[in-house]
Amino acid sequence: MKLSSCLYGFVAHGAVFLLTGGCMLLAMAASLPIVFLFDRLPDVVFTAGAILFLLGSYAYVWFLAVRFAYNQKMRLFDVQLGSFVLLAFMVSLYLLDGSSMTDIVRNWDDAGCAFVPPAFSFLCFTYALVLLPVYQSKLWHLILPNGVRLKDLFHVLGDLVLILMLLIGATLLFLSF
Repeated sequence: MKLSSCLYGFVAHGAVFLLTGGCMLLAMAASLPIVFLFDRLPDVVFTAGAILFLLGSYAYVWFLAVRFAYNQKMRLFDVQLGSFVLLAFMVSLYLLDGSSMTDIVRNWDDAGCAFVPPAFSFLCFTYALVLLPVYQSKLWHLILPNGVRLKDLFHVLGDLVLILMLLIGATLLFLSF
């Protein structure tokens, strides 16, 4: 295991969070005229658009980070381990006060981080623990060696959406008991 590759994964994940947050702030500022223009639309339309933009910018910035690691001949496992450590740390911050996962997932009050309920951000972090290594691995083995082809990107997107739907289904099943 190379410490530099692992450290790169850790730093890259921090940079991805910051760049994605910056993209989100820019999108919020740029979307103000659209929100005022289409004020009669339900809030769920704007929320869905914001989530899709957030996922798109997160995926694109990770694509750039994984491509850089691939070109520098780093080992995928080390990069994944470094990014996993930061995600695991963020998930553990929710569990430090002794709350159970069920309590956190059922907490949809608006008293969370900024405008986001604690349950939503916790679920995003825990889903990312599963989805991010799959995305990195698919990029590493399917996209980067063969060049970026739209057909391959749709396969990767389809796999990630399928896994996300399974995770959401498992969460809803978990919450029903």
